[in-house]
Order: sequence, then structure tokens, then C-alpha cells
Amino acid sequence: MLAPGPATAKPELELKFQLGSDALEALQAELFPLDKAQVAQMHATYFDTAGHVLRDGGFSLRVRTKGGDAIQTLKHRNGGGLFERDEWETPVAGPDLDLAALAGTPAEAAIGDARLAPVFTVEVERRVHVHAQGAARIEVSFDTGLITAGDRSEPVTEMELELLSGPPEALFDLARELLAKADLTLSFESKAERGYRLVGHDGVAALKAQNTAVGPETSGAEAFQLIARDALVQIAGNARLLRRAHNPDVLHQLRVGLRRFRAALSVFKDMLDADGLNTARAETRWLAGELSEARDIDVFLQNASVEDEIEENAGRAAFFRALRHAQAEAYERALSAVRSPRFRTLLLSLGEWLEVGDWLRLAGDRRQALREGPVTALAAPVMDRLDRRLRRRSRKFMKLDAGARHDLRKQAKKLRYAAAFFGDAFPKHPRRRAGFIAALKALQDRLGELNDMAVARAVAARAVGRRSGELAFAAGLEVGRLTKGEDSLLDAANDTFKAYRKVKPFWSAPEGDDLNLLRPRLRSV
Repeated sequence: MLAPGPATAKPELELKFQLGSDALEALQAELFPLDKAQVAQMHATYFDTAGHVLRDGGFSLRVRTKGGDAIQTLKHRNGGGLFERDEWETPVAGPDLDLAALAGTPAEAAIGDARLAPVFTVEVERRVHVHAQGAARIEVSFDTGLITAGDRSEPVTEMELELLSGPPEALFDLARELLAKADLTLSFESKAERGYRLVGHDGVAALKAQNTAVGPETSGAEAFQLIARDALVQIAGNARLLRRAHNPDVLHQLRVGLRRFRAALSVFKDMLDADGLNTARAETRWLAGELSEARDIDVFLQNASVEDEIEENAGRAAFFRALRHAQAEAYERALSAVRSPRFRTLLLSLGEWLEVGDWLRLAGDRRQALREGPVTALAAPVMDRLDRRLRRRSRKFMKLDAGARHDLRKQAKKLRYAAAFFGDAFPKHPRRRAGFIAALKALQDRLGELNDMAVARAVAARAVGRRSGELAFAAGLEVGRLTKGEDSLLDAANDTFKAYRKVKPFWSAPEGDDLNLLRPRLRSV
């Protein structure tokens, strides 16, 4: 058991930005001159157990030395806002941990009797300014340096805005002002998270969705924020990784984050303000469109036997050269999007809307009830309607054309996301929930394979263009290889729909009249 220590917790509200080319020089030249900054050299050592239980619990623990002083800091992202963490700070004698200072913190139980040891280090030069804006005071910090884990390292070039006093809106006002002056990209990944990625040798591995803690007592507003925050973190993190490497899995997970965010907009739309909802839909639709061509070509190449007989067959070799050229152009389009001012504005605007947007203040008994009441009152009728529609439309599956099948696939995907969002909010039937989600996954797999076939035809047509002859003939043969099992797959997908229609929903209607109150307004979901 750790002895009681002097650590105290305080909330920390901050925005972190990755600095693009010349951003530091631009901001220092115009607003934050170097001769007005407090400059310090800082060295931080991050500690954890051999199994990284602190990281897994959402904690980071460091000892930072600055001049002759040392501060031990424990941070915890506890399900609060995107830009808010709990923080415990304790002055310590030197660069080693003071275990007593962890007593009484949430990390104490996670650590137990395990031994803590250094995991990685962060060395930065920090330049600090205090910016006054109306009644608000904001600390503006520029960090440049290096994260080191063993023989791996990663540069740090970032800016943090921390609210010292005043309303949170002032933090976003300053961020928008700076965004108009320099290449800044909102980041949700801390130095600690980046360090752990280096330790795991996965510094460029795709960021996948995390399980959101939406339970029966979670309010509608909290549930939307939890779900949308996680999706936005997935979008921003994978966009940063995509700028570093043309990684198909990173691109895929970026698009998954977008789909999850857009699914959340659809599921919670009755609770959201129209202007914010329309803007979020339009901007995420734009980004998805900029990424789609690269993903389509990635899938084609993953499914094709690109190594077989390419060199021996001149037409096939020419077709794949055309396809690789199209892939390079598509990735340039995707990279242009995630490097653009529009994308940087998208991240900041969506983050601000989630945390302090107008939807949190909409008047009216019904909207307030949706925000403040348990999420089950919203989730049950939404999933009920999505489920009924999917069951009804799937009965005519074999008569649908490729476009209609694609629409049906999107409906199934939306229901699957909703089931994942709200699964823990309906804990009474865990086996039924597992069976329902498994049936939806099987549907997605079959429908995804059919969609890949439809996309293959479009990808090949675009790669060939108006050219004919040997290249076009080779493209037709390749598409034939990729789609030769389509009839059998249609039968398999129809059987999967039959199996899905036999499973029972795992959710239940809320007590009282809540379901009847909500149902009439959910017809367009």
C-alpha cells in the first residue's frame, strides 16, 4: 500500500496543435516574439509497469526536471472532454519517483504491488507566453525536441494553449485566430501516447476505434460526446499518420473514424442543432469523398493477384502500371485533403462543437430530455427503427441492383455501429447482444465482398479510361477474376440475411412513455 502523499488533483483544459512547416517562425514573428518568452529546457522520464498498466488505464506518470526543480505529474483522461484531463502534481527531490505521492490517486489501485520503471523520455525546449484575451488568460507554449524510446525517436514540434482563467470559448477563439495565420493541426495525441507508440514499435500503425463507456445511466449528451470524441480522435490520429506514410491500413482506419462519426450524427440527430449538424455532415462528407478513390484502388490491389504473370503478360503489366499510377494520384488527393486548411478547420470546428456547441443549450422540453435523460430512451427507438427497416428491405435482396444493395449495406453498417455504440447500455441480454452483433458482422462481410466486386469494375474502368486494345482486355480479364463468384456470393448474402432476420434484438424499450414520445420524430433516421 502506498503511503499518503501531497498530490492534489486539478482539471487541465488545453488544446494541442502539431506545427507545420514555418508555423513556429510565423507565430513568433507576429504574435509571440522569442525575446518575450520564458524559455526553459525540460527533461521528462515517463514511468510504468512492465505490462503498461498505467497506459491501459488511461494514465501517464512522469517526473520532469526544469532547471533545478523536479515535478512529478500524474495525468488521467477519465472520460471527460476531448481537451480536459485530471492532473496531480507534486514537487519531488529529484528525477526519481516519489511513490508516496501516488497514494489516494486513481492510479494507486492500478499499480498495486507492481514495480514502476522508466519507459521513455521526452526532452524539449519550451517557450511560454501568457496571452490576455478579454477576461481570459491563456498560456501559449511552444515545444520543440525529441521523444526517445530505446533506439527509436520521434521529433516534437507542437503548440499548447492552456486556459488559465476565463470561459472555454476564449480558448477556441484564440485557436481560430492562430489557425488563420499558420499551419496548425489540432492533435489529440499527447507526448505520452506518442512515446508508448514508439515503445510498442508501432509509431506508424493505424489507430483503431476504442470501446466507448456508454452505460445504462449515461445521459444522451454524454453518450454523443463519448462516441463522437473517440471517432474524432481516430480521424485526427490517422490523418497525422497518413501524412507520414502511404499506409493502406491507416487510410482505411481514417475512413472508419469518419463513418463512425457520421453514424453518430445520424443516431443522435434529434438532439443536435441544425446548423452544427449540417456543417458536420457536409465537412465529413467532403473528406470521405477525397479519400474514397485511394481506398477503392487499395482494395482492388489487395484482392488481385498482382504478382502472378504480370511480367509474362504485357497487357496485364500495362494495366497494373496504369492502376499504380492512378493509386499514386489518388493518394496525392487524399494527402492534399488532410494537409489542407479546410481539414485543419474541420478538426477544430468539430472539436469545439462537441464541447461547447449550441446543441448543448437548445431549448425545449423534448431536446433537454434527450440530452439529460438516459441514453437508452434515445437508443432503443433508433435501433428499433433501423432494425425494422433493414429486416423489411432485406426480404427483396435478390431483386435489388448493385446500387440498391450498396444502400442496404450502408443501412446494415449504421445499425452495426449503433449496436456497438449502445451495446453496454442494454446489459440484460449479453448472449442475445453477441448473437445480434455477430449476425450483423456476417452481413457486413458478405455485403462488403459484393461491394468490392462492384467497386472493382469502376476502378478498372477509371484506370483504363478511353484506352482500348491489350490494356483494356487485360483489365476485363482481371475484373472477371475478381467477380467470378458473384452469383454464389449473392446466394450466400441472401442466406445471411435470412439468418439475421431470425435473431432477436438485445435492447428493450424504456419504461413509461419515453419510447412513444420519441418514436414519431425518428421516422427519417
